[in-house]
Amino acid sequence: MKNNGFKWVIIVLLLGMIGYLAYMLLQEPGREIGVLKKAPDFTLEDLNGNQVSLADTAGKAKLVYFYYSTCPDVCLPTTYTLSKIQDKLKEKGVFGSDTAIVSITFDPTKDTRERLQEFSKMNNADLSGWYFLRNPDNDEAAAMQLATDYGILVVKDPQGDTFTHTNYILLVDGKGNIRTYYLGDDPDLDLDLIVNDLIQVSKE
Repeated sequence: MKNNGFKWVIIVLLLGMIGYLAYMLLQEPGREIGVLKKAPDFTLEDLNGNQVSLADTAGKAKLVYFYYSTCPDVCLPTTYTLSKIQDKLKEKGVFGSDTAIVSITFDPTKDTRERLQEFSKMNNADLSGWYFLRNPDNDEAAAMQLATDYGILVVKDPQGDTFTHTNYILLVDGKGNIRTYYLGDDPDLDLDLIVNDLIQVSKE
């Protein structure tokens, strides 16, 4: 019965997200990228224990990705994809100065600073422009709520330590607006298109 209840919770939440996600799908990345909504602000902790807010990345176009490092499926390959985007941005000389990547965990209890330091090294992250952030109070509920505020569905399995979540990479402009999104595990994901979108938005 508990398993059935959990499945129904996911179904209800997914239905509640349909309108929002359908609207996002109407946007055409790489073309005229309109504003979807204001990105919710936050103050989180980076790998060194420093506080980082959304305002600290003002002026930079950024990809924002919600994940957890012990994810058994989509989070690791999507983070690898982000590392390839990082490399392409570095080749163009815009990473860290005009563009950035922000990875926010919704599992701060397991994703300690030490764990995320290891995780960032595993993905060859250039920390001059790639922020790995966590809730400094290990507040899982607040971390999950922040993801929800950004339009990401996150539901924890009550019988385990895994999460069901939508796997979207959000493009946020330098003024703090969510502009579009990409499906992180799309096998046809066009990395060059994402890079071009970031550069385009960074020049506005």
